[in-house]
Amino acid sequence: MKKCFAYLIVFLISSGLAFMLAYKHDLYTWEKPLQNMWIQGGTLFDATSEFAINNPGILITDGKIACLGESCHVSQNTLIINAAGKSIMPGLIDLHGHFFGGKAQSKQDSLLNTIWDQLRFLPSVRQDLIKAGVTSYRSLGDIAPAIFDLKKSLSQGKLAGPRLFIAGPIFTVAGGHPTQRKDIPTWVLKKMTFQSESPEQITEKIEQLILQGIDGIKVVYQGHSDSVNDIEMPRMSRETLATITSLAKKNGLWVAAHTGGQNETIEAINTGVTSVEHGIRHGNIIRQETLDAVANNQVTYVPTLGREPKGHLNIPYLAQSNVMLGVGTDSPVKEHGQYSYHMELKRLVDAGLSDAQAVIAATRNGAIALKKSKQLGTIEQGKLADILIINGRPWEAISDIKKIDTVIINGRIGYSVN
Repeated sequence: MKKCFAYLIVFLISSGLAFMLAYKHDLYTWEKPLQNMWIQGGTLFDATSEFAINNPGILITDGKIACLGESCHVSQNTLIINAAGKSIMPGLIDLHGHFFGGKAQSKQDSLLNTIWDQLRFLPSVRQDLIKAGVTSYRSLGDIAPAIFDLKKSLSQGKLAGPRLFIAGPIFTVAGGHPTQRKDIPTWVLKKMTFQSESPEQITEKIEQLILQGIDGIKVVYQGHSDSVNDIEMPRMSRETLATITSLAKKNGLWVAAHTGGQNETIEAINTGVTSVEHGIRHGNIIRQETLDAVANNQVTYVPTLGREPKGHLNIPYLAQSNVMLGVGTDSPVKEHGQYSYHMELKRLVDAGLSDAQAVIAATRNGAIALKKSKQLGTIEQGKLADILIINGRPWEAISDIKKIDTVIINGRIGYSVN
C-alpha cells in the first residue's frame, strides 16, 4: 500500500510539472511587438458609410491611426504593409458572448484538457477569435473573478486576444433566467449571476463591480407564466430595472437587456437599457410600436440568430425601420468547423440585410453599443488601430469575411497568413 501511495505521489508531481510546463509555453501571447505601420494600396471600407474608396494610405503610430493620406510622414523604421489587390476594414465586434461558456471545442476533448484550458484562460478560444477577425469581445455573464483577471491580463498585454469588455455577473432574480438551466452546474450559475430584487443590494453590488472594472451591466428582463397565470419563471420588477439603468447612466456604463416579449422589450427600452439581446423571440413578428421604441431610443438590437433561428423573420422589418443592428453570437467561437461570427454575418444577410449593412453592424454599430465610438468601429484618424486586411470585399459579398489575410489589433499584428 505504501509503495502504491508513493507511486501516486510521483505521478501527481510529474503531472503537475508537465502542466506547469504547458502552462508557461502555451498561453498564447503576442509574437510580434507593437509597431508603427504604413498600409498602402488596396480598397478601404472605413465603415463611416456603405461605400468603399481607394486606400489613401493608413499610418499607424503607437497603436492608433495617426494619419490617412499623402500628407502622412512615414519614417524609416515603419513597417510597410502592401495591401494591393486586397481590402481594408475595421476589426469585428462580438457584442454577445460568454467567454467561459464555450466549453470544449470538440466532443473528443478530455475533461482534464477542458479544465486546464479554463485555468489558462482558454488560449485556443482567444487565438480563434483573432483569426476570425474579432478584435473586440463583449462578455455578457461569465465566471468571476476569472473574467476580471483575464481582462487585466489582456489589457496589460500579458496575453494575446481580442479587447475584452465585461459585464461581470448577470443581474436577475432568484429562480429567474438563467438560474433554471439544467445544462449549467449550480456552482457555475452562482458564480455568473447576481440574484436580487433589493435596490440596496443591487446598488452595493454595482459599486463593487465598478471598482473591479466592469464596462457595463447584463440584466435579464424576461419572465414566463403558464396558461392560468401561475409564474413559471419570475422576472425582476420595472423598479428594480430602473435602479440598474440609473446607476449605469450615472457611471457611463451600457446596459444589455435579455428580453423576450414585445411588452418586456418596450418596457426595458423605456427604462433606459442601451441594447436588446435576442429581441423578439420564438417566431413572433415584431410590432410597429416595438420597432419605434428601438429606433427612437437609439437602442442596439442584437438578434443572435445562431441562438434564435426564427429571429431571422424580423430582420427585414428591423432593417426597413432604420433600427441599429449589432452582431452577437452567444455561441462557442467555432461551430461545425466554422467561425460562429462568420456564420452569424451570413445569417443576417440571408435574412435580409445588405452585405454592407452587415459589415457596419459588425463594426461601427458595435462600437456605438459599447459606448466606444470615439475609439473603435471605423477607420479614422485618432482611433485605435483595429484593422483587417482581406482577400475579398465583404461589403459586397459577406462570405469574403472568411478570406482574412492579416489582423491588426491595437497596432500589433495578431494574425497573418504569411
